[in-house]
Amino acid sequence: MAENKRKQQSFEYGAIILLCSTVLVKIIGAIFKIPLGNEKLLGDLGFGYFSSAYDLFLPVYTLAMAGLPIAISRVVAEKMVQGRYKDVRKSLKVTSRIFIATGLAATVIMLILIKPFVSLTDSTGKTVYSILAIVPSLFFCCVMSTYRGYFEGLRNMYPTAVSDIIEALGKLILGLSFAYIVLKLTNNVAFAAAGAMAGITVGGAAAAAFLYLRYKIKGDGITKQELAESPAAESSRAIAKTLIVIAIPIVLTSLANSITSLVDVTMVKWQLNRIMQDSSQVIRDMYATSIADYNRFSAEALTNAELPTFLYGIRGKAFTIYNLIPTITSVLGVSALPVLASAWTKKDKQLIKRNIESPIKFTALISMPAGFGFLFMGDEIMGLIYNTTASHEIGGIMLRIYGLAAMFAGLAIPMTSMLQSIGKEKVSLRNVAIGAVLKVIVNFIFVGIPSVNIQGAAIGTFVLYLFIFVMNLLSIIRYTGVKPNIYKTIVKPFAAALCCGLSTLIFDLSRMGRVGTIIEIAIAALVYVVVLILINAFEPEDILSLPKGEKLLSVLKKAKIIR
Repeated sequence: MAENKRKQQSFEYGAIILLCSTVLVKIIGAIFKIPLGNEKLLGDLGFGYFSSAYDLFLPVYTLAMAGLPIAISRVVAEKMVQGRYKDVRKSLKVTSRIFIATGLAATVIMLILIKPFVSLTDSTGKTVYSILAIVPSLFFCCVMSTYRGYFEGLRNMYPTAVSDIIEALGKLILGLSFAYIVLKLTNNVAFAAAGAMAGITVGGAAAAAFLYLRYKIKGDGITKQELAESPAAESSRAIAKTLIVIAIPIVLTSLANSITSLVDVTMVKWQLNRIMQDSSQVIRDMYATSIADYNRFSAEALTNAELPTFLYGIRGKAFTIYNLIPTITSVLGVSALPVLASAWTKKDKQLIKRNIESPIKFTALISMPAGFGFLFMGDEIMGLIYNTTASHEIGGIMLRIYGLAAMFAGLAIPMTSMLQSIGKEKVSLRNVAIGAVLKVIVNFIFVGIPSVNIQGAAIGTFVLYLFIFVMNLLSIIRYTGVKPNIYKTIVKPFAAALCCGLSTLIFDLSRMGRVGTIIEIAIAALVYVVVLILINAFEPEDILSLPKGEKLLSVLKKAKIIR
């Protein structure tokens, strides 16, 4: 294994690396999911099979790719600050064994749960093909999480970024190819959805192989001298105990953070199946235009047994767009964790304050305009991206509700990482767990109302993240003793984003179709940036923390963007 000079990245620099890679990955993901959900490939029903399997898989994926890496990242970051380099290396070895065992266990559990899950949520039984195709990827996820967490703890975000892109490209190229080939051979959208899932599995295997080879070839930058001068390593048992104590609440929190998908894929489809028994005509009358449009292009008319999966497919499309926001902002929490953990270890209150305010402000700048955009333009955005009547008619309403959720989810999830970085994993778990209970209650009530049905899933997500946001913010203030500047970090972005949303009412170009929607979004984005400048939302320290910050600040001052 080679030893290279170790380079550590600041929060802002690391955040930019992960943010750019995440945006690229999400663009690739959109290129994958948009044609996948349109009528010439899977369509609304096929996308329902795909979403059902993916949403069952997502919590386990999040556990492996968000929860476990955070645990090892925090351990490695703390050991690096203390100069315990032998512990750092040994942590990787111990973690590898634990995570591989976890991956194998998760695979077995998933196989055991397939039959009862399908029996509960899908009376057609056709979701089983997609689930079987995605199960092997659980093992590869755990391999990836080992090395991602290790490199993130070393404050090197490049390996994570590159592996993300490899995984996404594998999903795009292989997933679409497999889905298309299987559909042509079988003319069965359930089999085609399984083909798409198989592409995701192979993409994950390729990303895991990259990370393993990256470590073996280039190493971690810890020198022989640092190892020689380092204190003797703790025992494997002690390291494992430390890791598990930290990991359990983080993993449970990460799993709870995916409660939206987990609750929806079980409870929502179960509730829809239940109300279809007595109120199928109510739902068919509500969505008569969408169902008629589907039947016109499908070889067979949509049955009552298939209608819950059809509606869940629309929910999956709206959720995919909404989920761009918390997914993007969550990387800010990942990047902030080792930096904030280091500041917390040093008891540097000024540095703690800065590393709390920076992620909050960055996430607000992203989540606020996106949320208002979804709220004001939900049906237009769905119509822009997907070509079915149901996507516009049903998904548009859902995306408007998801817009409210996006504002709070975008802020709440990075705050969860902040609490974890200061050793308050149980607090973040408590906040998310209570929010999850609220989500279950709201889902049960609203999805069970025939006139609300699938829209209740979006309402539950909004309630969930509103609660978590409020509780996480109060917890950060309480346990750090630092009160973030709410006006600077949240109120200013909120005001600019509100103006951005209102501009879509003034410049309503929906009558021009997709071209009008694109122009309308561009105008709203311009309004947002202009208002941010007018209210002086950007400050010199925000720019100085970025790569080439001094030169960029000089240019912005000359342009009078920053005063």
